[in-house]
Parts: sequence; C-alpha cells; structure tokens
Amino acid sequence: MDAELVSLASDIAIFATAVVVALVGIFGLRTWKKELTGRAKFELSRNVMLLAFKLKAGFQWATSPATFSEEFVDRPRGENESQAESRVLNEWHARHRRLKPLVEDLQKLQTAGWEAKILLDEDSGKSVSEAIGIFRRNYAELATAIDSYFEVTYKEARETSDNIDQDSLKKLKKIIYSASDANLLKQIDEATAQLASTLKAYVK
Repeated sequence: MDAELVSLASDIAIFATAVVVALVGIFGLRTWKKELTGRAKFELSRNVMLLAFKLKAGFQWATSPATFSEEFVDRPRGENESQAESRVLNEWHARHRRLKPLVEDLQKLQTAGWEAKILLDEDSGKSVSEAIGIFRRNYAELATAIDSYFEVTYKEARETSDNIDQDSLKKLKKIIYSASDANLLKQIDEATAQLASTLKAYVK
C-alpha cells in the first residue's frame, strides 16, 4: 500500500511538474513573441522615418534652384546643338538625375508601408499609407512638371514652338524650382510630421 501511495504521489508530482513546465513554456513563448513583435515594429518605424527624412532632403535638393556643371557633364551632345538648346538640355538632364534617388527611396518606403499595414494597428497603418501617398503624389507632380516644362522650353530654344502659354510655364517653373515655403515642400514637411507623430509610440 505504501508503495502504491508513493507511486501515486510520484505520478502526481511528475504531472504537476509537466503542467508547470508547459505553463512556463507558454508564458515564455508569448513573452518571446511579444518581444519579437515589438522589436519588428521598432525596426520598421525607424526605417520608415529614416526613409522619410531622406526623401524630404531629396525633394529639397531636387527643387533647389542652383544647378552645377558636374550634374550634366556626362550628357551626350547632339550635332549642331545650339547654345540655347544646350542650356535647356543640360538643365533637363540635371533635374532628371535628381529624381533618380527619389524613385529608389519611394520604392523602399512603399515596401515599408506594406509592412506597416501588417505589423501596426489599423489606424497607424492607414496614417502611414496616407503619408506615403503624399510623397508619391508630389513626386509625380514634380516629375511631370520637369518633363512638361523642358519639352516646351526646348521647342522654344529650337524656335519650333508657337503659342506658348507663359502662365502655365511659370506655374511649372515654380514647381521645379520650389522655394522653402512652396506648397510642394510644405506637403512633404506635413507628411514627414504625420509619420513622426504616428510612429513615435513604436520607438519608445
């Protein structure tokens, strides 16, 4: 009888130990998962903000009025290219070069935005998507303005354009050579601030 009691007590102890181990394992797994998720949210938020600040600087550079000769030194020259044509083509080439980093960073930000929809809560994910949309729309506006403006001015330089709408040309030029208080850069500032406000809770 004593042996049976000892055996029963041993079985109970083993079972209790197994239950405790299982509970500790479940708790530990949940804690580990929570830590991993928190770390993933932190890294994602940090990456989004780094890209946003990089894009903000990129837009400022892309719309800076000053252009430097090293920005178009590699442009292929056409035969019998006039000085007026060269000036326009040089500037067009330089402005296109400034757009390339923006395209690359926008693609990275778009990917990060997709991750944000999965990892962050619904409102945060939506806010991040909205801010990314502002970056994308302003890039599209700037790229369109550059091509539209220089297509017209190139025709003008070649004296092959008639009835140029000077008011439209001035509006395009204002977008391309934005001042620090211009609408395009203001929207970029607002989008960056929106991201910072949304993501600050995840980087504490």
